[in-house]
Amino acid sequence: MIPPHTDGVPRLPLPVGPSSNGEYVPAAASPRDRDIARSAFALADDAARRAGMDRRRFLQSAGGVAALLSVFNLAACSSGGSRSRARPAPGGTHVVPPSHDIAACEHALGSQGEFIVDVHTHHVMPDRPWRRTAPDTVRLVQDMLPQCGAADPFECANRAAYLHDMFLASDTSVTLLSDVPNTGPDDAPLPFDDALGTQQFADSLTHGGAGRVLVHNVIAPNFGDLQARLDGMDATAATRHVSAFKVYTGWGPNQHGFALDDPAIGLPVVQKAHDLGVKVFISHKGLPLVHFDPTHNGPADIVAVSRQFPDMNFLVFHAAWDPNRREGPYTPGARLGIDTLLDALDRHQVPPNSNVWVDLGTVWRQVLRNPDTAAHTVGKLLQRVGEDRVLWGTDAIWYGSPQPQIMAFRAFQITAAYQDRYGYPALTPELKRKVLGLNAARLFAIDPAATRCGLTSDPLSAAKAAAAELHGDGVLPVGWDPRGPTTRREILQWLASPVTRWTPA
Repeated sequence: MIPPHTDGVPRLPLPVGPSSNGEYVPAAASPRDRDIARSAFALADDAARRAGMDRRRFLQSAGGVAALLSVFNLAACSSGGSRSRARPAPGGTHVVPPSHDIAACEHALGSQGEFIVDVHTHHVMPDRPWRRTAPDTVRLVQDMLPQCGAADPFECANRAAYLHDMFLASDTSVTLLSDVPNTGPDDAPLPFDDALGTQQFADSLTHGGAGRVLVHNVIAPNFGDLQARLDGMDATAATRHVSAFKVYTGWGPNQHGFALDDPAIGLPVVQKAHDLGVKVFISHKGLPLVHFDPTHNGPADIVAVSRQFPDMNFLVFHAAWDPNRREGPYTPGARLGIDTLLDALDRHQVPPNSNVWVDLGTVWRQVLRNPDTAAHTVGKLLQRVGEDRVLWGTDAIWYGSPQPQIMAFRAFQITAAYQDRYGYPALTPELKRKVLGLNAARLFAIDPAATRCGLTSDPLSAAKAAAAELHGDGVLPVGWDPRGPTTRREILQWLASPVTRWTPA
């Protein structure tokens, strides 16, 4: 079995088997997944011994990430049988040094000076009304909490935890703060005013007004009076701090969603955003949510609407990725996954680098363990949506610190064979810098040079530098554990026992 998550044995830095952000039920771990996990822990034991470190600390280092990525590489190239049945060479690979060489791993996987903008992040406000008014949301968030020792476990995913995971425990420069589905401040784990509070607090820690946190506002137009929702958009836009509006089209009364191109519900909301001058519109697409309406979770409507509002930008969260479909070469007419987005782009004649954008939230974390799948996923998004339209997102802090995801992306390469065969671009340092932050900077009108200057000596950066100097070995005292249930067993346990807290498998 996969080694358990206990006080003595931490999880691996990145998932091996299918995992979740708490919003959907993943598949069960396969025998191959368990073999990979055993191999990764064995390699970590050996590398930690050679590096003169205990395994727990090693797994919190760049060497721990490199060890796991090297096992992913080996698993992708293994035959699983006789030489005659050997798998073809994978289309991607993680380029890492020997994992016991901590300094080399830190040099290869650590900061490359990128400006990193994470457009998909979360935290909660534990003392707001949702704890009383939204029992379903309370059960969900309750089981997405770590055991951090606080008297109130919801404090483990609060504003302080967010600032720690994003800015002390990772190389992230700027974030876009999101919320889960809600109808307003009474049932929102992160009401808009509190998101502004997080923004203002983070800004207070910078110099020259450099902003670390952007915010967007979740709209639920299919609940209650539509005009009241539109009036709410007026109020939030009046703050002049709304970077985007966001909808969950798969969420609705009696598990019935709506379409963005519906003239009775969707189009009035997009038109209102347009008229208010909020020209970035986000929709969750593809990743199937627990108890949501799958018929309204596809990307065709947002692509159609993008043609009606050419002066706006439409961001497809999760890139329409679906864990029930393994990504391969683009297949027109597919009914699940990223290909549904690419098919919609073709049908509506949307060229690359147009006004449709995608983020990699949850997607990259899921596909990186299979280098071939990762090559197709990242390659066809860059090829078809456009090299200037793919954004970095992680779904932190539900997954803990995003640093292992960042390290894995730095290490990943699409092979020359797949570049030639499918037309995928090479993942050059310049292209990676675009994806990690420069594309988002363009979308949200961020000046990377000015922001970087403002963040150079802020208290968060100073604290991170001091911690690294104190520990001396390049290993920060941070946690990379997820903030809640991620395995199939954990999610099913939560669904079956809405009151009883799950315990890690």
